[in-house]
Amino acid sequence: MRHLARFGVGVNVIVDHPFCAAGWSRYAGRRYAGPVESDNIRYLDGLLAIGKRDPGQVLLPTSDELVWLYTFNAPLLDRYFRLYQPPVETIKRILDKALLEKAATIAGVAVLPSWDPQNTDELAELAPHLPYPVLIKPRTHVHRLRNDKGMVVHSPDELAAEYPRFLARERHGFDDTARAPGAVRPVIQKFVDVGREGVVSISGFIGRSADVFVTRRSTKILQRSRPVGVGVCYEACAADPALSQAVCRLCRELGYFGLFEVEFILHDGAWTVIDFNPRLFNQIGLDLRRGLPLPMLAYLDALGETDAVQALAAEAQHEDPTEKTAFCDNFTLHAILLAQTLCMRTRLEDLAHWRRWARQNRAHMVHFASNRQDPMPGIVHILSELYLGFRAAPRFVRTMLPSAPPIARGL
Repeated sequence: MRHLARFGVGVNVIVDHPFCAAGWSRYAGRRYAGPVESDNIRYLDGLLAIGKRDPGQVLLPTSDELVWLYTFNAPLLDRYFRLYQPPVETIKRILDKALLEKAATIAGVAVLPSWDPQNTDELAELAPHLPYPVLIKPRTHVHRLRNDKGMVVHSPDELAAEYPRFLARERHGFDDTARAPGAVRPVIQKFVDVGREGVVSISGFIGRSADVFVTRRSTKILQRSRPVGVGVCYEACAADPALSQAVCRLCRELGYFGLFEVEFILHDGAWTVIDFNPRLFNQIGLDLRRGLPLPMLAYLDALGETDAVQALAAEAQHEDPTEKTAFCDNFTLHAILLAQTLCMRTRLEDLAHWRRWARQNRAHMVHFASNRQDPMPGIVHILSELYLGFRAAPRFVRTMLPSAPPIARGL
């Protein structure tokens, strides 16, 4: 929102709860009250009402839920909005993890070993032969009640016990409207404990009609939860042409255009793709600081401004490989350290490491929401994290019991 405002683009936001940080920004234009994204029918009705009242706005999704809603309902939304969504089949192949793996294989991009049992009989036959530990991974994050990344199991017995529970929870959370058969069925994937190399993100933009492709590389070094979770701290990295070209091939195979974040982890000496986010993403401020104007590129491409897209992308190709930049959700970082200290699940040297990291990177740090010129989103974000923290406290404490590993560097 701040980025687009600097280009003179007015930004409107749908506010679905009081703790929506963007809705409190001084750069927000109109604030539309709306239901939560998961209430698809009401959300769509609200969007159509906004479009009828204020036609011609560009829709840029901020979650998988909205990517699917905008894409599936494109014929209706296209009457009032400037949509910037690839075709339904493209989005299905991205949001469905099993289909994404198939597309990556076709594109010559490495993937982790994975399995897709169709029923409990197939699971029982498969379980004794899997290379544990494995991850029970949601097939998609669309229409889910929870946004967790999955569950790690370490034996056939644990898989047999946890898989039905995971499946039952997914079925309870899903609205099967317009979903493919089997969408609630998770996939099984080889679990790789990420080491010091972290989770590598290739983020960037690929044009709809212009021959434009530009990327940045970063590493997720701390996440909210073990063993898998949303990123809290990132560090900028020099470009890796091979990984960027792998992402380009994958986008071409999928028929995708727009901004993206593609995640990789190292397995058996190869960078393997584990996720593809076809939308605005958590640490986008890191790319903005490094001269990659992703929202503006998407906005201009949505308007059909091909020449402007090419010119802006050409400027963004020039990256200073020596520039040191980091991203941090500062409040969440210190909340995690405090919680783990109270639960006695972190070592003093780990606490010292992260405090030293925050101090050393302070001068070139990009923060998730806080900004001196626009302070309210940062304050509201803290209130939101406190609210979510109290709600999630019982589950967090369970993860901190002695069976859980302590926080480690390079995660």
